[in-house]
Parts: sequence; structure tokens; C-alpha cells
Amino acid sequence: MTRREVGRNGQRNVRVERLRARRRLRSKGAEVIELPRNRRPVKPSHPPAISRTDPQSGTKETTRPGGTGTRRVGLVLGLFACASVLLLGRAFAINVSDGAEISEFMVDHTPLSGVEVTRGDILSANGRTLATSVQASRIVATPYEVEDPRKSAGELAGIISDETGQTADEIEALLSADSEGGEPDDYSPVATVAPESAEKISALGLRGIYLETTTERVYPDDFLASQVIGNRSAGGTFGGVEARYDAELAEGRDVTLTIDTAVQQELQSSLREAVEEFDARSAVGVVMRADDGALVALANSPAYNNNRFSDATPEQQRNRAITDPYEPGSTLKPFTFAGAIEEGIVSRDDTFVVPDSIQVGDRIIRDSVPHETEVMTPAGILADSSNVGTIEIARRLGEAGVHRYLAAFGIGEATGFELYGEDPGYLPSTGDWSGVSIGNIPIGQGLTVTPLGLTTSFTALVNGGQRVTPYVTEGEKTGREERVISERTSDIVRGMLQTTVDDGTGRLAEIPGYTVGGKTGTSQKVDPESGTYGEDYYASFIGFAPVDDPEYVTLIVVDEPQRSIWGESVAAPAFEKVMNFTLSYFNVPPDRLIVGEPEATE
Repeated sequence: MTRREVGRNGQRNVRVERLRARRRLRSKGAEVIELPRNRRPVKPSHPPAISRTDPQSGTKETTRPGGTGTRRVGLVLGLFACASVLLLGRAFAINVSDGAEISEFMVDHTPLSGVEVTRGDILSANGRTLATSVQASRIVATPYEVEDPRKSAGELAGIISDETGQTADEIEALLSADSEGGEPDDYSPVATVAPESAEKISALGLRGIYLETTTERVYPDDFLASQVIGNRSAGGTFGGVEARYDAELAEGRDVTLTIDTAVQQELQSSLREAVEEFDARSAVGVVMRADDGALVALANSPAYNNNRFSDATPEQQRNRAITDPYEPGSTLKPFTFAGAIEEGIVSRDDTFVVPDSIQVGDRIIRDSVPHETEVMTPAGILADSSNVGTIEIARRLGEAGVHRYLAAFGIGEATGFELYGEDPGYLPSTGDWSGVSIGNIPIGQGLTVTPLGLTTSFTALVNGGQRVTPYVTEGEKTGREERVISERTSDIVRGMLQTTVDDGTGRLAEIPGYTVGGKTGTSQKVDPESGTYGEDYYASFIGFAPVDDPEYVTLIVVDEPQRSIWGESVAAPAFEKVMNFTLSYFNVPPDRLIVGEPEATE
């Protein structure tokens, strides 16, 4: 006799008794009676009416069971119903092969009576369903009953492999699963499939293979906003909106996002193209509403198929826009300019003598492109992204002033974003600054931000000077918060950033018909092994439009581009595509005459 036969025959009574014991522990149980094919149980809307004639008055009265004067009628009907259930259950047990075992198995795996709440949907701002629950069937095996696991696995694989991605060997392992005691198990979930596949499996009549009615979480747009949405599957809930609003969704409540699917698709497409064109490791993008911090789009590339969540790597599953801080490089420079202007230390008409290198502590810091000593205005320094000129302005503001304004804009602290997993970034306190910190921190080195954190801080810089809390669900709107800089200072900085796009390093971000402001960034990555700067870079661009009254702020960050490292050539074109689409899509009126095609200055 084989080991499986011993497991099937020698342990059958033990397993049946175990299943019966489980049922006795329940406060309520229900015998499962198989319905004829193509039939579904119908839930009555109310008890049937009962009519009787009063012997005294001759009038006819209509009552319902449970009402006054009908207790005996209700009792009789209840006893009759119980007897019918028992008789039908007995008939089922007699007429089905191995009826006792199958009946006990079904009782053990059938949900208790009651109303089951379907998990709520996740919807986009434009009403598109991003996540929903549909009727499905769970394939369950009792390995001790499966006679030929290899053959059964092959037949199942022929039906479900395309749907679940499982191989015959993987299915066979589930059909052969052992318990902790090393014996064939009595319950092994195999897969969750659509009803159509379940019908085909049922027709196979495989011994030890059963079907349970369940619901399955599906994501109609596969890759769209997958890291924002998160995932809900048999393995549990992971990240994003699914995890943050798990309780609300479990109660059947829908959750509506601020994400617009059209803008989200454009952002994901542009990031994917940038990664492919520059053979980059990855890219992240954010589109934020300047007025209140609402996220119109947030994307990571590569994305992953939310309906194939287990196939994605941990890096793909992670929402890197909130979890992965990086050194922002030159995109941080405008904050030091804003602090100096707000304090009255620098005006837009001031001039600075700017060589191409400067001594800071024991280091020499250089501009990215060698040049003769020049006389430059603050706008010119920002347009050319001069490290030396930025350090000269930072020295006027002082270490305490630079730190104070960076902190006031939210650098180095969490934004308050509602989804789990946000990294606050890092801004060293002035007590931890070295002799070179006044040189590297104002130019975006020696501190870290997340892409969402930088976008949030930049929004306060250009929206008139007020901080916002980013949010992705409609119920979390908070609006503008404390003021960091005056509207006048914000207006001056916006003008400088427009010069950067019109005449400086950001020319490939120009959008015909619109004024655009922004800043390029190229920053070295720290080698995690040596702790020093390595050979890889982030290329980025952050900008806004229109300049006088910004509607949207957009950030593009490309990680480890290979064919170029400059933010202008790598990230600015992706910004232009996304912002151009967003402005047109939301019918933002053009605010300037169309000029000639921009040319690269690199």
C-alpha cells in the first residue's frame, strides 16, 4: 500500500473527526446542499403573508409570521423547515460517494451565514475604476485525497496557467502539500480563478479538488498607478491606498483619488520613454496642483502589473517617490535665493563677481562648466546654475539663515502625506555642519529629500509662499498652510526661474504658448559601499506653469542615465511632454505668444 493510500485510508476517520470538532466549536453552522446546475439560491425579501377568517366576525385578516397571534403558526413552520433541511441533508449524504467526508469538508470551508460585505472600489478623480472586487472561485485541494498529483496538476495547468502564471510543477507541489507532521495535508489553496475557468475545472471531476466561491481583487488598468494604489490579494494587503484605507474599503466604502488617469498615463509613458532613451535604472515623476497640494499624477518607472503583484521585485513594488530620498543637487538652489531675498540681503538687481571656482573650508568647489570670471545677477546665477554664485549668496544669508529657510520650506521633515512609508529625508542641524557645509548644502549636497518632499517644498516656493500638505484622496484636502515667504518674494523667484527656462539651462522645458519656470538638477549618487560620491548620477527637472499664476508643479527624476547626465537633456524633455499635456487637458489658457523652437544649450 502506498504512502498516499495510507494517508487516505488510515487517517480518514481522524480527519473527519477533526472537521466535526471544528464545526462543534462554531456558534452556528449550515449543512451545504448542492443545488441543481444553473440554479442560484434566492433570498426572500420578506416572510410570506398568511390569511385567516375570524370565526366571530367573519372578516378576513392578513398577517405575517412573527406577528401577534401567529407564534404557533411560526413554530410549526419553523419545525417543518428544520425537518426539511435534515431530510435533504440526509439524502445528500446518502447519494454522494464518500458523502460524510465531502459534507464535512464543505461545512468546514463554507462561510457562516450572514451578509458578506464586498470590498469597496478605488476610483480616480475622473471616475475610472482603478481597483474593484469581482466574483471568483478558489481552487482548494485536500492532498490526502488526490490520487495522482502529477496528472491532476497537468490537467489544472492546461486550464489556469495562462490566468495565474503557475506551472504544472508549482501546482503539483500544492496538490502534494504535507502537514506539519509530514503527512498529506487536508487543506491546500491552489489558486483563485474566474468563474469560466472554475466551470472547466469542475467538469474534470478530479478527486480531492474543490471549488470555493470567493471574490478577487482586480485592477482593470494593470500597470496604471500601481505603486499608489497598492495591492490586495491572497497574500494580504501591501502598500498604497489599499493598505492606508484598508478598514474603510473592508467596510464596503469606495475611496476616490485625486489622480487623473489621463495625466497619470502621460506621466508613466514619458518616464518609460526617458528610461529607455537614456538606458537609465529607473525614473520617478510627480504632478501636483499648486494651489492645494493635490496629486494629479505620481508614477514610478518601471511600474508593475498589479494583477501580477507577486512577479514584481521589491524595488518595483515600492513607491520610490515617497520612500527613497536622494540628494537633489541644483534643484535645491532656489530656496537659498528665496531666503536671501526675503531677508533683504539680496535684491534682483544686485551683481556678483563669479569665478568658476571657490574655496570653501578645505575644498575647492567648481562650476560644472569652466568659464572666465563674470559679473552676474541672481537671475543669471540661477539660469546658469552656477555653484560659485549660489555659494556667494548663501554666505550672505549665513549658515543659520540657510538652515532656517530650508527647514521652513519642509526640507528634512515628512510632508504629512497620508500614505504609509514616507521617508522624511535629512537636513543636518547647524551643529553638525562642517567647514564645507555652507558650500555643499545650498547646492543640494549633504542633505536628502524624497521626490514628493521636494515637489511639496517647491510648490510653496512658487504658489505665493504658503506650504501645502500633499494628498491623494479627496477626503484629505487641507488647503494652504503657514506662510514661508511673502508673495513678493515668491513672485521674484518665479521670474528668475522663468529666466532659467527662457535663457538658461532649462530651455528644453519650454512649452509653446505658455510661460514656464523651472530648475535643472544633476547630482552625484553616494556609493553605499564607500560612502563617497561615485560615478552615477540623478538627472532631474522641476518646474511649473503658467509663471504668473501657477496651476501645476511637476518633477521628473531619472536615476543613473547612461547617455547623458544633465537634467536639461535627460529630464526637461519629459517635463515638457507631461506639463504640456496637463495644461491642455485641463484647458488652462495660454499666456504668451508662440515663439520659435527651443534649442539645447549643453
